Amino acid sequence: MSLQKLSSTDAFVVVDINDAPATGPVRMGRKILQSSAKDLARSITYTFAICEMQRSGASAGINAEGDATTEAVSSFVDELSEVVAGGGLHLDPGKGLTASELAPLADADSRNSAGTDAVVQASGVLAATAFALGGTVEGKKIAIEGNNGTPIPAAVEAALTTAGATIVTPEGIEDKPWMIWGADVDAICAGSKPGTLTHQGAGMVKASAIVPWGPIPVTTKAFAQLRRAGVQVLPDFISASGTTVGGYMDGDSQMVSAQVAQQVSGMLEALSDHEDGVLLAACYRAEEFLKTWTDAKIFGRPLAA
Repeated sequence: MSLQKLSSTDAFVVVDINDAPATGPVRMGRKILQSSAKDLARSITYTFAICEMQRSGASAGINAEGDATTEAVSSFVDELSEVVAGGGLHLDPGKGLTASELAPLADADSRNSAGTDAVVQASGVLAATAFALGGTVEGKKIAIEGNNGTPIPAAVEAALTTAGATIVTPEGIEDKPWMIWGADVDAICAGSKPGTLTHQGAGMVKASAIVPWGPIPVTTKAFAQLRRAGVQVLPDFISASGTTVGGYMDGDSQMVSAQVAQQVSGMLEALSDHEDGVLLAACYRAEEFLKTWTDAKIFGRPLAA
């Protein structure tokens, strides 16, 4: 794993597998932690690996707020435009950034922009939720955790509602967001930030499944606790893979969404009978593919600390 600190502004880029083309989000805030960036990059590496794509995960951070953001973003874009245009690095707006702010990088990017639309991400989350609930979300009660400042949570809610699910918002979560974990629902879709579901929250879960709509929402301790309790935790690097892999697919957003949904369903079904559960089975499958094309030593699976 490599860390590049930019020279023109207070920002950095983490690439999980050195010397491999990489893809990942850019986040902006007062202080973006490099540790969480490394976790995000690892999750995306596993996404590409489970899809048998020879590409690394990446994650970037811009440390700026208030009046300093415009100049910081401009400097970030200018410094990285050449490597993005060359295909060595593809970056998407994450927390704290909008698509328009990174538009110059998108213009230099060779990917299919229709494949990075939020509806593509939502199609994968819908497919994963249906898998976790026996093949359909129709008539099911589902809670959606958090908001990370991107269009994805709204797109997920729209997709689930259209498919016949009832979205449940527990009373009081505006002031006490952690109450979402105790919602009386069939599934919880989570993803506002890495590690948003800790072992404390895991003890409250009544749902039968946690379906990530964003990267690594579950901590290692929470995963172990939920597994003991019989709660299925789906791998974020499959359920939330839509916009990561969608840009490398052909077609409009509707066509790419259909491809993503089919791919997510197919992978989860293929892993469903493993004695260690679908998340660990997905890790094993991704790690086997990584061995076929890189000598990089990958330490640490895509779960939050």
